[in-house]
Amino acid sequence: FIMAKQVEQLEKEKKELQERLKNQEKKIDYFERAKRLEEIPLIKTAYEEQRVHDMELWEQQEEERITTLQLEREKALEHKNRLSRMLEDRDLFEARLKASRRTVYEDKLKQFQERLAEERCSRLEERKRQRKEERRITYYREKEEEEQRLREEQLLK
Repeated sequence: FIMAKQVEQLEKEKKELQERLKNQEKKIDYFERAKRLEEIPLIKTAYEEQRVHDMELWEQQEEERITTLQLEREKALEHKNRLSRMLEDRDLFEARLKASRRTVYEDKLKQFQERLAEERCSRLEERKRQRKEERRITYYREKEEEEQRLREEQLLK
């Protein structure tokens, strides 16, 4: 009987504990939901404030970027105007430089053409000499062969 009472008492305590935990869980859920419901408008306002702040920052940075670009453009134009005064001098310098380089090029080309003509003539002369020598050797060889053939014919006769 005592054991049964103890088991019953333990089950009763267990049920009470589970019921308390369930109630506590409900309470926590309620508080969390209430907290979130309270936070939603605050989060929305913070988001709007941040969006407005970001937009202002972007506009400020965009204005700064535009002004720096305008300043750079003005400096570039001033630089161009300043350098345009030297344009004639630059063209004159370029013309002198090209003329001097052209004369050097033409001198080298002339020297090359002369060496080329000399080399062609020397090679032509060498080929003429070789052909002449080959013809002479061929003539003497053929003559000797003819003589040899004639001797052989006479021997056969």
